[in-house]
Amino acid sequence: MEAALAILTEYAVELGALGGLVGVLTAVWAVITKAFSKPKPVALARETVEQIKPQVAKDGPSFTVPEFIRLRRELKADLEAELAQAEVGETQQLRARIAELESQIANPEASLKEAQKRIRDLEEILERAGNEIGGDRIAEARAALEQGDYSIADELFAEIEAREQMAVENSARAAFGRGEVAEAEVRWADAANHYARAASFSATYDHLYNASNFALKTGDFAAGLRFAQEMECKARAEGDKSNLSRALDRAATAFQNNGDYPAAEPLFREALALADELEGKESESCANGLNNLALLLKTTGRYEEAEPLYREALEITRKILGEAHPVYANGLNNLAGLLDATGRYEEAEPLYREALEIDRKTVGEVHPVYAIRLNNLANLLFATGRYEEAEPLYREALEIDRKTLGEAHPYYAIDLNNLAGLLEATGRYEEAEPLYREALEITRKTLGEAHPDYATRLNNLAKLLEATGRYEEAEPLLREALAVFEAALGADHPTTVAVAKNLEEFLAKRP
Repeated sequence: MEAALAILTEYAVELGALGGLVGVLTAVWAVITKAFSKPKPVALARETVEQIKPQVAKDGPSFTVPEFIRLRRELKADLEAELAQAEVGETQQLRARIAELESQIANPEASLKEAQKRIRDLEEILERAGNEIGGDRIAEARAALEQGDYSIADELFAEIEAREQMAVENSARAAFGRGEVAEAEVRWADAANHYARAASFSATYDHLYNASNFALKTGDFAAGLRFAQEMECKARAEGDKSNLSRALDRAATAFQNNGDYPAAEPLFREALALADELEGKESESCANGLNNLALLLKTTGRYEEAEPLYREALEITRKILGEAHPVYANGLNNLAGLLDATGRYEEAEPLYREALEIDRKTVGEVHPVYAIRLNNLANLLFATGRYEEAEPLYREALEIDRKTLGEAHPYYAIDLNNLAGLLEATGRYEEAEPLYREALEITRKTLGEAHPDYATRLNNLAKLLEATGRYEEAEPLLREALAVFEAALGADHPTTVAVAKNLEEFLAKRP
């Protein structure tokens, strides 16, 4: 079909990013069980609670202005004595505290009111934690506060903060565990939500990485980029090259998914260089970097540069993981996609079929990755005119993604687009048009109107309108598609050239 474009014949699945548990689930459930099975506190008798409840004066300290001045002068004298014997590094803070006391002594009424308010605020906070801290300690802290001594309150707040932090960390671990369970059950949207919550509770590298990875998988490319860039900032600040490599790879993938190829390429290259430096050329991380850089080069039409990288990544993966591993299947799929894009169908087909069979045995037949394999093989069958073989594969992929990813996902839009292309090629225009339009709308909402995939949808719908004689509707879509491709891919990209040629031929033959 004249309207068929190579840009959507491959879904990219990064090495090492396939489904499966990241950690041992039994350990995760142990954490969850521990976090949520604490014995409930025994309820105290009412009169006991009242006995330990501290009495808080609503107006704060009850002493007078002269008493306030006396306490401030005593504190000032103590600090001046400390200052006389202080180390060089301690003098600045002591002088600042003395200056503050002098200011309070000079304006005692306003300072007393301010102190009363501050103490009321602190007492209220301590009051909320009364049962955990104990009435005696709160009463001690309150008495110290009235004397201008904040040290006991500070110690209590530190204890409260530590307990709260432990609760937050437990919540983060539980959310991460739920993400792993959802990932194993191929509930990608749920996994993305759980991993994002884990990262919000505790922004560790693993939490951020999984949050980024599954945001990208579920089509939220902006969130995927945000999590990756947070990882990158942390890693650069800490000088952690290993985490920086992971973060750069995620950020580059997010930029690529957003159609920002110039921003993606230097990040992929930096991530690959770090992987080579840290683990060597024969490592899984290096294979991952080669694969992802090759995918970018292929997407931008630099096939000759991409092919040797794909082959090198595939060979490293074969040596490390073997020929029955899903990551090896991914390498076969990606190399086949390049061969397919350059018209070497006889070389590509057996690789597609081998990848499909590996994934059938490993990830199963109801998985988004398996849908990718079905789609890519169907695209090759379509390109070689074997429509009857291609159609059931397209429909199977569409149904898998509908069940696992939902009808608002960019992958589902690809499925719709591909099936519509086959229907158009076999003259079933009335069936094809609503699929093209649905794919266009999903892509507009998820990727935006400046993305190459959106331009592809415009172009394909325009070609159908042209085929059914609706030239006035088709022309503005063709022009918009060309403008998007030129901006995103450049005027020399094969897809841009193909669309420009389509528009030229359209204008030449239009009535």
